[in-house]
Amino acid sequence: MPEKIVSTPTQDKTPKPEKKEKPDIADEPLHAEEAKGKEPVTEFKAKLNKYGFIHVPKKALPSLPFEAEKPLKAKIESDTLIITRA
Repeated sequence: MPEKIVSTPTQDKTPKPEKKEKPDIADEPLHAEEAKGKEPVTEFKAKLNKYGFIHVPKKALPSLPFEAEKPLKAKIESDTLIITRA
C-alpha cells in the first residue's frame, strides 16, 4: 500500500514591512478656500506648459476678475499677454 503524504502549508512568519508615513510638507500650496479673506494678489508668476495651459497659483485664484470655466479674451501687445473677460 503506497504511503500517503500529507503536507501542511507552511506559514510565512516573516514580518511585513510597516507602511511609511507621509512626511509633513511645510511648503504645501494654499487651497483656494484657504486663500479667501487674504490680501488680494495683484502680481504673480504664471507658467505656460508644453500643452498650452497657463498655470495660475491657487493663492491668486480668488483675486482674478473672472471665474473658472468662463470664456476669456486674450490679446498680445508686443511682449505682453492681456487676458480679459469675454
